[in-house]
Amino acid sequence: MSSCFENKKGLKQGDSVSPVLFNLVLQKVIQSTKMVPSGIKIGKEQLSVLACADDIALIGKNEIEIRKLFVEMENIARKFGLLINQEKTKYVIVERKNSLKKNKIRHLKIKFTNLKERKIINI
Repeated sequence: MSSCFENKKGLKQGDSVSPVLFNLVLQKVIQSTKMVPSGIKIGKEQLSVLACADDIALIGKNEIEIRKLFVEMENIARKFGLLINQEKTKYVIVERKNSLKKNKIRHLKIKFTNLKERKIINI
């Protein structure tokens, strides 16, 4: 272990260390976001964030929970130098009625998608 140091230049995208560092930082962002009380309870576990590689799903009981999670994740990500890509961000409503009134959270305009457009993988 070494002391902290500031990286002023960054890594090139093709650098072999890049994906490892990205995964380490993203894991810290996800762990910090999980501290926000929200999500659904499955068994004894509280589930609010699902992640696979750089795909992240935020889970909440209502629009307010999702917005709080999103804002918290964005704030934490910014502290580590990560930005959320507006073009790739989408939301899906999985309930009987469509309750999301706005498709904008903070400065990001988020596109709607439905489950038919997404690939669902059975594990």
